[in-house]
Amino acid sequence: MTKPALVVDHLVLRTATEEAEIDHLRQALHQGHYLKAGRPAGHVLWQGIYRTDTEADCHELVAVLCWGGAAKRLKERDNHIGWDAVTCANRLKLIVQLRRFYVMDSARRPNLASQCLALSLRTLAAEFETRHGFQPLLAESFHDPDEHTGTLYKATNWLPLGFTKGFKRHRRDFYQDTGKPKHLWVRPLKKDALALLARPGLLPPVHQSAIGDGDTAGARCALKCPELRTLRHALLDLTDTRNPKAIRHPFSAMLTLIVYGLICGAQDVKAIWHKCAPLDQNQRRAIGMTRRNPKTGLLTMPGYGALNDIVNRVDPVELARALNAWLVANSELLPKSLALDGKSIGAKGRLGGIVTLCFHSTGQPLAQRTYSGKKDDCELPVAQRLLDKDAADQLQGALVTGDALNTQKKRHS
Repeated sequence: MTKPALVVDHLVLRTATEEAEIDHLRQALHQGHYLKAGRPAGHVLWQGIYRTDTEADCHELVAVLCWGGAAKRLKERDNHIGWDAVTCANRLKLIVQLRRFYVMDSARRPNLASQCLALSLRTLAAEFETRHGFQPLLAESFHDPDEHTGTLYKATNWLPLGFTKGFKRHRRDFYQDTGKPKHLWVRPLKKDALALLARPGLLPPVHQSAIGDGDTAGARCALKCPELRTLRHALLDLTDTRNPKAIRHPFSAMLTLIVYGLICGAQDVKAIWHKCAPLDQNQRRAIGMTRRNPKTGLLTMPGYGALNDIVNRVDPVELARALNAWLVANSELLPKSLALDGKSIGAKGRLGGIVTLCFHSTGQPLAQRTYSGKKDDCELPVAQRLLDKDAADQLQGALVTGDALNTQKKRHS
């Protein structure tokens, strides 16, 4: 066994690293848990909690916890965090799910379950960093109302987010309706976890290492199926220069994949290929993919070579013309591009000035504030107050540009 991570009231938490110990914990779940051990996916962490007897120098297993990857889609969780679909896809690894928790029948006593879960939560982030090289930010879990009331989660400060829709994952892209919605709970593992998950830009290294430098959180919003269909229709009339005998996927569908990848922040063909690979069956159908796996019947995606070939063959002028027409018709789908600037009024600003936040494309002002030009009432602090208060509700998913004045680290109250 590994060295104890934490000892409280004769309870020892150990993170299993050896296959023999993991098998022991898995077998305990298989024999005692009503859902058996299951098949955890993603970054998995097995923990056992033992009761120590210092006089006899023995350890009795009292609880098993299995942590794994988060659910791909949870509407209530995603709304609670406030991230868009692209950010969710990029940062989902920073959410860890309590997939199984079982207290041995022979060891049950009042408050034991909450003590065991609290022990695990206390060291979960650090144990994940030791085992997988990064710290998660949020934990999620479910409870079946037919099995228990969820008091355990209340006692360990989890937040209830309502009920799921009752679907479970089956194979790769299909979900089955179980008819039994479960109660969803989340618990931040860090004070500012929700803000970190949703904010644009790079995260602290202990979290960023899970997702790499390609994270484009907050930069753009993924397109929904109706929007993917309109994009494909806009590209239907482009000239297909491929050899008719070598065509495997519709030309318009291939172009839609390329444009979708660019919208999601991809900078080269390889990145486009990676951005498009997670698309589910509904999205692939909306894009116009038609080729299916003969064994599973699922729509398949083109390989890197096929996408690269299309990029080299497409007429850039023709593509730009079609894409510009689609962008104009669907401008409301794109991130807002705003400019922040201050202008002095009167000679040398004797009459003060005005700070304006306006749209790049039209110049239409979104918010304005005036300033006198005095020490605490000048352009920089007034611009910051305008962003923090007047236009805060309008900045979700927006790109704001300003001059070098706004790069100063010092902030005014």
